[in-house]
Amino acid sequence: MANTYREHIVALDELPNVVDELMRDALPLGCYATEQNVRTLFASRDGVLALRSALAPGEAWNSLASHHPFFANHEREMHALQGIPVLASPDDRPLYFPAEAIPEATVAEGKGISAVVVGPVHAGIIEPGRFTFSTGGESVVHIDAQLSYSHRRLEPWFEGRDALALVPHVARICGNCSVARSWAYARAIEDLGEIELDDRSEFARMVLAEMERVHVHLFDIGSIAAGAGYGAGTTAALGLRERINQLNRATSGHRLLFDSIVPGGVKAGVLADPGSVRVALRELRDDIARFCDALFSKRSVLRRLEGAGIVEKSLARRFAAVGTSARASGIACDIRALVPYGVYRRFAFSEERASAGDVYARSEVRVREIERSFDLLDRGLRELDGGEVPTPLPVRPVAGVVTMVVEGARGAESISLELAPDGRVERLHVISAAYRNWPLVTRAMEGNIVPDFPLVNKSFNLCYSCVDR
Repeated sequence: MANTYREHIVALDELPNVVDELMRDALPLGCYATEQNVRTLFASRDGVLALRSALAPGEAWNSLASHHPFFANHEREMHALQGIPVLASPDDRPLYFPAEAIPEATVAEGKGISAVVVGPVHAGIIEPGRFTFSTGGESVVHIDAQLSYSHRRLEPWFEGRDALALVPHVARICGNCSVARSWAYARAIEDLGEIELDDRSEFARMVLAEMERVHVHLFDIGSIAAGAGYGAGTTAALGLRERINQLNRATSGHRLLFDSIVPGGVKAGVLADPGSVRVALRELRDDIARFCDALFSKRSVLRRLEGAGIVEKSLARRFAAVGTSARASGIACDIRALVPYGVYRRFAFSEERASAGDVYARSEVRVREIERSFDLLDRGLRELDGGEVPTPLPVRPVAGVVTMVVEGARGAESISLELAPDGRVERLHVISAAYRNWPLVTRAMEGNIVPDFPLVNKSFNLCYSCVDR
């Protein structure tokens, strides 16, 4: 197995210049801290690079977010969990807070500006989040998003626990990216142990990941239809998603594919009958294509999607957007193409992109990615037909530090793992595509009207639980 993780030691006073240089060509993945070190992470065609900077006890961190706003929440988290002082931060409010000490919202000021607050309790059965709109009439000037009302403090809880015993817990951090996160975690453990998987196990992992991508994209398209006020589209999308969720259960034992990818391969019994899965997916593919053609041929729907929630390419770069949210603005960032892994290394993977950066572009990229996923599913299941998927290889965690990243349905999902010699976790840092993209949602609404928020928000359709981990 080719190790694609590298570390460079960079002094604190040199770090801003090195980051400025990397931001031009590499994809920033964030930064995280231990008590002694901060690692600033980037992905490029050479793999994952960690810039490791040592901190003396009590030493402060000079904020990178003043020049690169993407890093703001990562730095706030370092302060919240490791107590590291952050200097010159553009947002020094606490990232996590008790119910009785919710931070004040940041609002715009000026003649004719008023504030509208939505949440933290919402009309739907969703997790809590507060959005404070600064508006001039109905036009949005600024949005302040306050999440983390249900912060679970999972990362401190992970520390000191056996790495293999944490596998099901990692899978359940969030239901929409369980396969992607489990794959990143498995790859991290396997990389440290220099474990090479057989081709059939790698094809099985690709099949599971693409099945997850299809069901999440379908859910997102249905949510966009709901935001546009087209209930029939929502109902049809959720019906199609239900079919693939049922197929997921028949294939893996769980509707959301929990525990299907494990260190050493895939769970025993998964994809036991690839031929029947292939037949079911072929029929589902035709039905999804007909649904998408019908949905996006309706002029009343298109008029709601086109021109709403525009994210210019330059803005997406500043906030280091990932996934469909970035590719709809013309940015190449698909980890399957940028840092190929598993069987994605076997072929030239070209990612789907658009340029308008609006709700329609984000919808269009999802539709095309569903088609691409079905191509990959057909190829993978043909490779698996006629034989069994091997049972997982035995794994013994090996001490070391590594970061692995995979492409989930909503973008880059990374796991940073630090293991002790006894196989226990010293640090496990989990960053999702949703965590990376939430700040972009608020910027996408600027210049839109308040009633467009459900539509623009659902065109990203980010989860709260990945933030509240």
